[in-house]
Amino acid sequence: MQEDTPYDAEGRVEVPGAPGWSYSSIGGAGGDALSVEMAGPDDAQVTLTVPVFLSRGDELGEVARVVIRAWERTVRSAGLGA
Repeated sequence: MQEDTPYDAEGRVEVPGAPGWSYSSIGGAGGDALSVEMAGPDDAQVTLTVPVFLSRGDELGEVARVVIRAWERTVRSAGLGA
C-alpha cells in the first residue's frame, strides 16, 4: 500500500499553481539564504536563492510562480527579437 505523500517518484514536490513544475530541492545556501531548485516541462531547470525568511510554503510558492512566469516568458520570446 502506497502512503499518501506530496513527493513524486523522483522525490520532487509540485509547485502549487504552476502545472508541470516541481521543487527538486530546497536547502541551505549559506548564511540566511535558501537555494531552491525547480524542474519544469521540457527538462527545464531553474535555481534561485531566497532569504531564509521566505521558508513558508505559501510565500515560497508565490516567489516560485513569479520566477516560473518570467522564465516561461523568456522562453516564449527567444528567437522572436523581443
